[in-house]
Order: sequence, then C-alpha cells, then structure tokens
Amino acid sequence: MKPKISVILTAWLRPQYLEEQVRKVLGQTVTPHEIVLWYNKPPKALGLLERKQLVSFENDKHVKKIICDHNFGIIPRFTLASALEGEYVCIFDDDTIPGERWFENCLKHVDREKVICGTIGLRFLSGTILKTQKPRMGWEGMNETLEYVDLVGHSWFFRREWARYFWDEDPPCRTFGEDIHFCAMLQRRGIRSACPPHPKSDPSLWGSLKPERGVDRVAISSTDRSEDYWNVVRTEMENGYKPMLL
Repeated sequence: MKPKISVILTAWLRPQYLEEQVRKVLGQTVTPHEIVLWYNKPPKALGLLERKQLVSFENDKHVKKIICDHNFGIIPRFTLASALEGEYVCIFDDDTIPGERWFENCLKHVDREKVICGTIGLRFLSGTILKTQKPRMGWEGMNETLEYVDLVGHSWFFRREWARYFWDEDPPCRTFGEDIHFCAMLQRRGIRSACPPHPKSDPSLWGSLKPERGVDRVAISSTDRSEDYWNVVRTEMENGYKPMLL
C-alpha cells in the first residue's frame, strides 16, 4: 500500500516560487495524499498580481488553502501537521524546490533509522558561540550517505504523530528557530535528526534543488540575527538539548 504523505506549504512574500513548488511536489515518484497551503496575509506593499498568485495558480485545484488575514508566522504549520490525514508529513519552506525522488529518499530512512529528515543539516561546533560545521549537510554538502545532524531545515519529513512533540514545551521564540525547537523536542523522544543522501550525481534525491532561492531581501538570514539565533540554541541546551559534537 502506498504511504500517505501530507504536504504543508507556506506563502507570504515569495509567490513567484509557488507554482514551481506545487508542480515538483505533485511530480514526486511517491505522489502526496494531500497538499495544504498555509497562506499568511501578505503586506499591502505586495502588488495585486502577486497576491492573486497566492490563491490562483497552476494546479491550485490540487491544493487545500488556509487563507489568513493575519501573518501568524512560521509556527502554525507544525501545529497544523497533527490535523492532517497522512501517515507522514513533509513541510517545506517557501524557497525549497524538491527533486522528484525526495519523498522516496526520506521514506527509506524515516522509520528504519527513526529520524526526522531534512534537506539541510547543521552540526554545532561550540557551546559558547554560534559556530557550525561547514559545509552543511544536504544539498550544500552533497553527502553520499545518510548523515546525522543536530537539526534539519528547509524541509522536514517526519511521521505525523511526532508533530505533537513540538509542544512538549513552548518554543523560546515565535519568529524563528522552529527547526531547533522541533529537533530538540524530538531528541527527547529518541528521534534523531538526519540528512538523507544528497549525492552530487543524482539531484532527483535532493530535498531542494539549486540555485539557492532563500538569499533574497525577505529571507530571515538577510539580516544578522546570529546572537538571537544562538540565544535560542542556548535556551534549548539549558533545557536538555544535546548537540552531537559537544
């Protein structure tokens, strides 16, 4: 029996990627059971055409839309996961375009290794300042085998019942750092974080295809928030989160 996979997409300031993202999700070798778009209301500065792209686009008939008149940020998508129908859930950032075998890749590892799979992975190298191993695992480091990491991001593939662990504790921050928090909560439950193989020779397995799209002016990383980010990491460590190299 084909596994049921529920997909969560988010939209706010990057409507230009939505059609391509939906097309790539529908084109997976393991087709999704459902696709849900969490639509945070864009600012008034976004033009009428760009706003229309968020509700009317190619293949939109295959997408269930949650239309918000308020920007609830990045946290609700992890809460929404528990309410979906799939046995598995895959959440995508709005700048993440998967290769056609991404779901197939994740399914090989999520249960056998008991891991949350992501398309980018970090390992922390310091317990006092924000310092991480370079290159990152995933589409950047192009790892040939599964690599365990401290946290995964850009795309999260996991068993649906794990979503409830996100709220074992309130996240330290509501505007970013959701990736750290979720991985920290899963670690408590014996669930590790990992990047499935992203071989250089086969981008179809990647969770996000190049070129990197999350480098524009609306990206959270476009401003230096390293101190704020490290405060989130430090708070999680004080609460029991244990990076693998520290």
